[in-house]
This record gives sequence, C-alpha cells and structure tokens, in this order.
Amino acid sequence: MKSAPPRIAVIGGGLAGLVAADRLLGAGLPVTIFEKFPEAGGLVGVVNVGGTPLERYYHHLFTSDVDYVSFAKEFGLEGDLVWLKSRMGFLSGGKLYDFGTPASLIGFTPLGIRGRLEFALSTLKLRHDADWRSLEGETAMGWMRRNGYGRALDAVWGPLLRQKYGRRAEDVGLVWLWGKIFLRTRSRDKTGLGERLGYLKGSFGRGIAAVLARVKERGGDVRTSRPVRIVKRSGSGFDVTSAGSAGAAEAFDLVLSTVAIPELLRLAPDLPEETRKTWSAISYSHALCPILELDRSLSPYYWLNVGDDSMPFGGVIEHTNFIPKEEYGGRHVVYISNYVLPDDPKWRKRDEDLWAEYLPALRIINPAFDASWILAKQIGRAEYAQPIIVPHYSKLLPPLQTPVEGLWSACMAQTYPEDRGQNYAIRIGREAADAIVASLK
Repeated sequence: MKSAPPRIAVIGGGLAGLVAADRLLGAGLPVTIFEKFPEAGGLVGVVNVGGTPLERYYHHLFTSDVDYVSFAKEFGLEGDLVWLKSRMGFLSGGKLYDFGTPASLIGFTPLGIRGRLEFALSTLKLRHDADWRSLEGETAMGWMRRNGYGRALDAVWGPLLRQKYGRRAEDVGLVWLWGKIFLRTRSRDKTGLGERLGYLKGSFGRGIAAVLARVKERGGDVRTSRPVRIVKRSGSGFDVTSAGSAGAAEAFDLVLSTVAIPELLRLAPDLPEETRKTWSAISYSHALCPILELDRSLSPYYWLNVGDDSMPFGGVIEHTNFIPKEEYGGRHVVYISNYVLPDDPKWRKRDEDLWAEYLPALRIINPAFDASWILAKQIGRAEYAQPIIVPHYSKLLPPLQTPVEGLWSACMAQTYPEDRGQNYAIRIGREAADAIVASLK
C-alpha cells in the first residue's frame, strides 16, 4: 500500500510562502499555510486608492529582477509588466537636487569637486568588483573612510545609512552597499534600458492574487488570521499550535517557516542552543510607511533620497511621478519611507503623533505644502522589514534546512548577498520548495 505524502505546514503567507506552497503542491505534497494577518500577501498587500489597488508598501522592479519576470510569465502577467523611466532626487541642506545619473552628479554641489570624484570612483570600484566575498570583512562606512572617500560618505552615504539604520549605521557591511551598486546598476546597463524601473499594471497585488488562487486550486489550505504560537518536535514530525486552535496542536511531517528569524527563534524551541546563539545576532529594522493621497504633486521626483539627519524620514516616493495619477482617480500618491530600530520609541507612537512629525517636514521639500492638500492618509507598519547586513554575514546566514530535521526556513535574511525584495522572495521560495522535494526523494 502506497504511503500518504508528508503533510507540510508553511508559516507565513507572504510572497515567499505562497511561491513555496504553490511549488510543493505542484509536486503532489499537501500544504497548509498559516498567515497571521487577515489577508495573505505580506509586504505586497494592497489598499484601494481612487478605485485602484495600491501596494501598502512601495514596490518596483529592477531590470535585473529576472525571477519576478519569470514568475509573471508563469502566471500570464508578463504582458502587464511595464518598464518606465524614473527620476531620482536628493534632499541635502534643505535643497532638492537631481541625482542618480552622471549628468546630475555634475550639479550636485553638496559633494564639492573632490566629493564628486570620490563618489564616482567609489561607485565604479564597487560596480566592477564581482567578488563580494572579498568585501565581507569591512563595514560600508569603514571602507569609505579607509579609501579616502570621506566627502562622499559625509554628503551621501552617511546620511542615508543613518536614516535607514539609526545607531546601527556604522555596523552595516560593505556587501550591503556593494549589492545596491553592483547587482542593480550593472544589470540595468546590460539591458540597454538605463534607469528604467518595472511595475505591474494594476499593482503587484495581482501577482499575489494569481499565486494564491493557484494554491487554492491545487488544494492548499490557506488559514488567515492564524498566527502560529509554537512548533515542537513530536515523534517523526511536528506539532503546530496556532491561534484559534483552542490550544490543540496539529500534526505535520515537515514545516517551512518564511517568517523573520527572531520569530522563528520564538516559535521553535527545539532549535539547538548554538544555533539560537548564532541566529540571535541577526537583527532588523522595522518600517513605518505613511501614504498620503494629495490633490497636487509634492515634488518632481519619483524617488527622493533624504540626506539630512534632522529630517524625520529617509525618503519620499511619489508613486504618481512613476505611474500616472489618472490610474488613481487623479490623486497624487506619496509614500514616506521611515525605518526605525525595534527599540526606537517612534515605533510605538500613535499615528497622530507621527503625522505631527512628518507633515511639517514636508515643507522642507515643498515650502508651499499645506495640510489642505491631503485627501486621505494612513500609516503602514511592517516588523522586520530590513535585515541589517553586518560584516561576515555569511557566517550568520541560516541554511534552508535548519539543524532540526524537517524544519526549514526561507526568509529575507537568507537572500544574502542580495537585498530583500519581491524578486528574491520568489527565488528563495522556489529554492526552498525544490530543496524540500529533493530531500524526500
């Protein structure tokens, strides 16, 4: 008599979890997804603006994001991917500057003549250094100082790193900065598209909807509003206890976690002490992501870097300088990017107190800005939104198969040396599913 296929629990219904579940189901394995929020999608969840779905957290694609392109093709969405020019700016000393192109570098006066040369040389150096392993021992700031790129650090990279990582800015590894420059600018140039970015017509939520629908069609059991409380070894499998189960555990043969490493450490007490000690060194920034719907444009830029330590946020992304405002009922959509460490009191502030910080600062970007421009506003909050990549991160990097046999992990902290993003969520979801299937043969 043929034995039943092993039952698999997938913890987390974000993009990586859905992609992995879909692939496992396609291999004939029964899958149950546990998602703590009312809807699947994770960081690719959507809200409605002017009758059109919009990502709760800003997203775009780089032309190097081949995994997302193949995913879109797999689900019949490739024809709805658009590649558009974008305009980047930089706020420094209360002034807006064009940024991100060789021509704009000439006019970026905060760097000065020497700083422009430093910025160009440092960027070229990282673009042409294909061996990230040789860079692992250094921090981004330390490398800049050691190589005489101090003006570029002071005017550009230092403020941006401090805005994103706060007091941990000095700890960020050079590989993180290398990834920003090497993996993206090189691949974009190879396409001949220059600085174009990608977007999925109708929002990236369509990708989530497509894979979620196929998971359900293939028999996947998707349980939303069901956060997992504990995963414990039991015999040859696992007992998984989730909210709403009245304290009763459910038996599974294998478990794939796609949640952040601190969450996995909390859920899985069977992980060895040495593993717990190593993985506890993996830390994150949380994300506050306000969205404003305005009756007029705030700035001429799609992506505005905020290189000023006195500002209460690190970036302003005017989505409707990328996708036409007509798609959103004529409303101008502006995201504010604000990363904070988990122990930052700002993370627990009420929305009204955060707005009291954010809105006056927008007048630095546009002195004419007034609260009367606002048609609607909301603030998204995402825990563990950005892993903090430190020197020698590869020594911390969790493998897909954890030391507990049958317990697997595939999350943003494991996409190194690449940074987080939809592309790498798809890649690691596929890799985890393929590794699980291979382990069963």
